[in-house]
Amino acid sequence: MKMIRWLSTAVIVSLFVIVSFPVEIVYSSSIERIDIKVGTFNVAAGNGLDGEYNIERLADTISDLDVDIIGLQEVDVHWGYRSNFDHMMEELASRLDMEYFFAPIYDLEPVNEGDPNRQFGVGVLSKYPIIEAENRNITRLSTQVPNPTPTAEPGFLQAKINVEGAEVMFYVTHLDYRSDPTIREMQVADMQEIMSEGNYNILVGDMNARPKATELSPLFTDFVDVWDMNDTNGDTFPAHNPDRRIDYIMSSKRMEVNAAEVKNEVESSDHLPVIAEIEVVPGNYSTSFVGLEWLIDYYERQAAFHDQRIHSALTGQISVLKHYHKTNNVDKLLRHLEQLKNTIQYLGGEGLIEEEAVVEINEDLDYLYSIEE
Repeated sequence: MKMIRWLSTAVIVSLFVIVSFPVEIVYSSSIERIDIKVGTFNVAAGNGLDGEYNIERLADTISDLDVDIIGLQEVDVHWGYRSNFDHMMEELASRLDMEYFFAPIYDLEPVNEGDPNRQFGVGVLSKYPIIEAENRNITRLSTQVPNPTPTAEPGFLQAKINVEGAEVMFYVTHLDYRSDPTIREMQVADMQEIMSEGNYNILVGDMNARPKATELSPLFTDFVDVWDMNDTNGDTFPAHNPDRRIDYIMSSKRMEVNAAEVKNEVESSDHLPVIAEIEVVPGNYSTSFVGLEWLIDYYERQAAFHDQRIHSALTGQISVLKHYHKTNNVDKLLRHLEQLKNTIQYLGGEGLIEEEAVVEINEDLDYLYSIEE
């Protein structure tokens, strides 16, 4: 075992002061951020407030939102007469000239032998390339079988989308509608486990729960509720007279939310769509020290630090950097930044920090304040 594993807490913390190599640091962020507009919309199988199915009206509503990426819930694919047995995702993608992926919750035998299966679920439309997509399982209580029991079922959409060099993991969900929150609690836990596989995520969907619902609170550890920047309720349901907010866009704390809006006076569904403007960075860098701090927390949960004192030492140094950034004390900020980078590299070389964490944390620091050897 390497001797550094036996160093005292004081010595480990002191490494953030004494480990220093000559570098020239430039106070800048050279990579241009990308503004994307994302949305979420429960489309009620294309049935509007008049009770009529109208795919053209629905496509016009989405077009008017002018989104780059949007998650949809309650989507029919060859489901039944209520939507003319249409493949709604294919129809919408064609009309809007967007890529799509559909993740069925239910996949049932057709009414007539030889016809496509009847499917109902969630989907994503994107103006950016969808690199990979998968239909993941979370706990569900089926509405299609008698006496259902909670089981792992599909319908949690995961899509990796290339946003001009930022590889965003985009998730679309539709949580259980019942008043008892038990199934939603299980679903949130399942989603968190899946989404922990990456750290540059956006989650959208109909959560069937209001913002203060306890079952949603674990999500706010990892995500920003984009509506937090507004001082209104942001109610989304029912569309004709909304009195509750159950439709959400949640962005990674490594991203920057610039705006959020509920689109009113929509007649193509019984829900109102939500849109948000979010900044991402090619290369998947954090946009602020808040994001970097979250990244360190993420790697602590991933057991990437092999000494329990490292996490507290790193977060302490980030707090110092945040202070000097806020007070515009550039000289001290850059001095501490140099020490932090060198110490992370040193501890990584000693096997106390996993290489993936070393690389990604230091890349964030390089983005926020680029370093030139």
